[in-house]
Amino acid sequence: MLLAVYFAALLCAVLGRAQEIDPLSNLRPNNVTGLIYYLYRWTGSYYNGTTTLRIDPQDMMDDTECDTFAKGPVEISFENSLLAIVKSNRYVPDQNEVTFSLSFWDKSLNITPARNNDDGPINDIQTISLNRYTKPSETLPPPWRLNTSHIGGTSYSFSGYRNYTQQQIVGFNYSTCKSSALDEYAGALLNPSKRKSHLDTLNVTALPFVSGRFDNNSASIDIRAVIKSGNKGEDHKEGSFLGGPITISFLGKIDADRSDLLLSSSNDTPVWNSTLGYQRDLMGSTNAGWSVRVGGWTVGAVAIAALAWLL
Repeated sequence: MLLAVYFAALLCAVLGRAQEIDPLSNLRPNNVTGLIYYLYRWTGSYYNGTTTLRIDPQDMMDDTECDTFAKGPVEISFENSLLAIVKSNRYVPDQNEVTFSLSFWDKSLNITPARNNDDGPINDIQTISLNRYTKPSETLPPPWRLNTSHIGGTSYSFSGYRNYTQQQIVGFNYSTCKSSALDEYAGALLNPSKRKSHLDTLNVTALPFVSGRFDNNSASIDIRAVIKSGNKGEDHKEGSFLGGPITISFLGKIDADRSDLLLSSSNDTPVWNSTLGYQRDLMGSTNAGWSVRVGGWTVGAVAIAALAWLL
């Protein structure tokens, strides 16, 4: 009897410690059944919506017309888009008060993994993100520097610039100067050149700029920059090019099932009530956080069995 009491108490103690939230980490537990973890791994708010790329083509090269073949602004929309605005990883020095990750992909892409693992087909999903890594121990500074403001209630806004880090890659499908058939373009959001060259035909005077707002109902984000992009062309011969000012816009609605509740803050740092993976699952059940595995045993079930034996 005393051994059973001790065993049950020990398991409950382990269980309680396992469910403690690390105040420095922004990662959720990876035990939420049905959650595509590589898209929803962070504590925060998630919004489903549409991402639109708008490019105003400019002359990029003197010896070709395949950089100005598009007549007027070029617009490409991705109806499958997800904006995550989440808690920041406090293991990173000089961290922002909030973190965003914008993902968008072609509607034909099946993003559901074969099993609930930590990684997914990232190469097939466009991502513009402050979350450079998935582990708290990886602490390189964020590629965007943001200022955050508390508008009122549970509404917040943010804005800022990209750092002089590796350029942000952006890809899309569009027609070419020789065919109306769609082809794949790869490009980058440009930083101002520190040394001018006669090849620098695009006027880049500022770092890529981002602004956004969000609450418990909806969110929007705009990224303004200059892009330089192109395709390989047929048989890797002369390709087509698109370059000039670009605006990447997102507008969407909250995914309440996969989001934590955004709270009102006394300052400009957003605060969430961390519940998904701790107190509830995707179906709203309040027992998601009690399925903890220790040494191959489900602690919750063993603890309950021990207590039932005592009674």
